[in-house]
Amino acid sequence: MNRRKFLLSSSATVAAAAATTGLADTASAGKGSAYSIPGYTTTGNPNPAPLQTESNDLSPYTGPWGDQQVRHLLGRAMFGVPLSQFQAAKALGSMNAVVNQLLADQPMPPAFASWLDTINTVASTGPAQSLLRKNSVQTLQVMNWWFDRMIKENLSIREKMTFFWSNHFVIGTSTVKTPQYSFVYNQTLRQHSLGNFKDFVNAISIDPAMLVYLNGNQNTYTIKNGHTINNINENYARELQELFTIGLTDPKTGEPNYTETDVQQAAKALSGWQPTTTAPFVGQFNTNLHDSVDTETFYGQTGKFQLSDIVNIILSKGTTTDGKNAPGYNVAYFICSKLYAQFVYYVPNPQVVDAMANLFVASNWEIKPVMKALLSSAHFYDSAVMGAQLKSPVEFLAGIIRDFGMSLPNFDPSDPPKNGSDAKGNLYSDPNVSYSYLVTAIGGVELGQQLLNPPNVKGWPGAHNWVSTGTLPQRLAIAAVMGTYPSPLDGSTKVRGVKLTFSPTGWANQLPNVSSMKSHDIATALESATLSFALGPKESATLYATLNPLSLPDSDFYLSDAYVSLFAISIMTLPEYQLI
Repeated sequence: MNRRKFLLSSSATVAAAAATTGLADTASAGKGSAYSIPGYTTTGNPNPAPLQTESNDLSPYTGPWGDQQVRHLLGRAMFGVPLSQFQAAKALGSMNAVVNQLLADQPMPPAFASWLDTINTVASTGPAQSLLRKNSVQTLQVMNWWFDRMIKENLSIREKMTFFWSNHFVIGTSTVKTPQYSFVYNQTLRQHSLGNFKDFVNAISIDPAMLVYLNGNQNTYTIKNGHTINNINENYARELQELFTIGLTDPKTGEPNYTETDVQQAAKALSGWQPTTTAPFVGQFNTNLHDSVDTETFYGQTGKFQLSDIVNIILSKGTTTDGKNAPGYNVAYFICSKLYAQFVYYVPNPQVVDAMANLFVASNWEIKPVMKALLSSAHFYDSAVMGAQLKSPVEFLAGIIRDFGMSLPNFDPSDPPKNGSDAKGNLYSDPNVSYSYLVTAIGGVELGQQLLNPPNVKGWPGAHNWVSTGTLPQRLAIAAVMGTYPSPLDGSTKVRGVKLTFSPTGWANQLPNVSSMKSHDIATALESATLSFALGPKESATLYATLNPLSLPDSDFYLSDAYVSLFAISIMTLPEYQLI
């Protein structure tokens, strides 16, 4: 697919982005109002189609293993691809070696501050209303810490998997409010991100943040003085089925997977769980708050059920087109379709998802075998798949930092966050303003993806929704600031004390044998190091002109911070750089 032609014809928004780089062909610019990616070829198309690929199953990839395939794999599995990690992956020598490295077990990171062990009840000093400020600053530090892990991750898919699950098992910090719970939730996602899905569902169901977010802590049934106090709350029981496990309809028959009665019955079985208020923060079962009186009938089975029973029953449901029992298939298909949408393309290929689902069930709900098969498949490396995903805001900004070798000050785990009164009387100030600048930009109205706080329980819709006439100019503006040399983000008070270090020539000098390379070779290598697919000759020539504006012959070429900076900004603001 000619993605330059596609980008310019599918959307006026993206065509406008191309125009800012001097690469737009105005004759081919369309009049669409929303960004589209390959397969979603007309704005407003209610029936986007899967990609047309040569392989439509999990057959192993046996083709060439070159720079393009390595970069595609790393780009989908991580947040950007530092040149050093790209070279390290190439040195592993084979696809299987790189995939195994990405999926290798990693030690869990420890808590980064001791205040994570104590829930704030009153402010340590000052007026009581400063408690809100303290929780707000600490919640932001949890987000900043996670962003720090994203940009400093080694050759591992774990942070991208954690990111994926945060948009599946959704909570919102604006509802949870307790930063300690949000940290535990993030660790729960990380711990189970490549583990056993059944264990994952059981763990997330009683995660303190989840209990608060979906009112599991209010789901109670008590008997006092012979009187029943029934406060059964159905929120989690509903989302457990609709969004977290099985989905609304059977993928084979189109029939509903569950009924309203199933929601009501599951809610009773899930009653009694409460988050602890002292460390360690976990979900604790209180028999006095659990409905142990009533018998539940759930998915046609009757008994006095609890959480594990409900999960087991959900994960055992499935049918084939001829109505035969296929235990687990419905859940497996639903989850695998979402994995496919994250790592391959936002419109799932039914045949590939079917193969993934069958493997998921056969692997007894282990996530890692499914991801290994997917990332090693010929389908994943099909030319139509490469560069067909639109970067989310966090993938875009974290990717810029990693792709271009930028750095931030070390994350400061100040305990508690630094005290001090500002002009508004706030007692708790931000010790990581550089991280907050980026995390707030990602999550604010500029780009719209606040970590740990999706807009609702369904999560971010993603795909073409990430780019609009409002958000795309903000992307380009933030990228231009990040790539400028000398940097306006130099730690001065002009930009809230933010410091982001970018050495343009330092980035270019990471190329192997750069001192002996000619200017066109350097431009081609840097282009290849940051884009998921090659530009056309016209676009590459325009990019090269920013690196060598004086049109010096190759033999007289030298690297200049100013020119490499312009080259970097030109890449960051390309429509193609929005894709992975």
